Amino acid sequence: MPPSFAAVRERYLGDLVANQWYDVRTFGKKQRAALSPPAYLVELIRHTQVTAVEMHSHTPRSDGLIEPQRIAAWTNALYKKGYFRHGHLAVPLVVVVTDHDYIYSCDELQAVSDDSGLTLLSAAEVSTAHGHVLYYGSQDEVISSCDLRQPQLTVQPDGPAFLRQVAGLEGGVAVPAHPYRETSMLRELPGDEVAPLLGTVEILNGKTPADQNLSAIEYARKHGLRGTGGSDAHQISRLYSYLTLFDGPIRTLNDLVLGLRQGDFFPVHGEHLRFKES
Repeated sequence: MPPSFAAVRERYLGDLVANQWYDVRTFGKKQRAALSPPAYLVELIRHTQVTAVEMHSHTPRSDGLIEPQRIAAWTNALYKKGYFRHGHLAVPLVVVVTDHDYIYSCDELQAVSDDSGLTLLSAAEVSTAHGHVLYYGSQDEVISSCDLRQPQLTVQPDGPAFLRQVAGLEGGVAVPAHPYRETSMLRELPGDEVAPLLGTVEILNGKTPADQNLSAIEYARKHGLRGTGGSDAHQISRLYSYLTLFDGPIRTLNDLVLGLRQGDFFPVHGEHLRFKES
């Protein structure tokens, strides 16, 4: 009998801490070569429909260098190295663009998706007065109040108020990004007061020191919150360092929001989705 998604999630999160996969130093060349996907994770992927989602990336519309048109070519190069697909194993892949205080129109990224076969979705990393929050959604009230259609780095809504705004509307999810970095939400506000406003927190971030990722993991565990992972890539070579594995298909932004609100998911190290030995 194949393992359940929930059982694999709990086992992986335990191994994540025990093996310190939350440490960004595991992205070094030697360290990456030594990593291989756990057998139980491969078994889940072999028997269950899952989707791997890059939840956190940046383009030149804010402070990144990743042109959306280049993502497909980079991904195809990784396919040839055995990432995400090899032999009978194949994991559908989604990239969410989360520029600072800016959200792409659906049409812009859809054109790239149509040309490449890779699914690109649009979200934003909102600069609140109490730290960055990843906003997954397309609610007109949020987009207009934060002016997310104009490239900028100046949005400063109150952090808790922004969390409440998104939670009070249908069709969106707010997830504090790298919450233990300097000037981030759980360094700016008392964690016990913020927790009731949250359902999910980013616990693996590809640009965050190990101790801060571990603090996020422990905070999520203490408060019964879900955890996501994303690379926070500003350069294309850092894309897919961490991803989030969802139970079931993710094809649209609505799928992603529903998955975050009601589905099952857990963060994974990108090297654990390399099915061919280097």
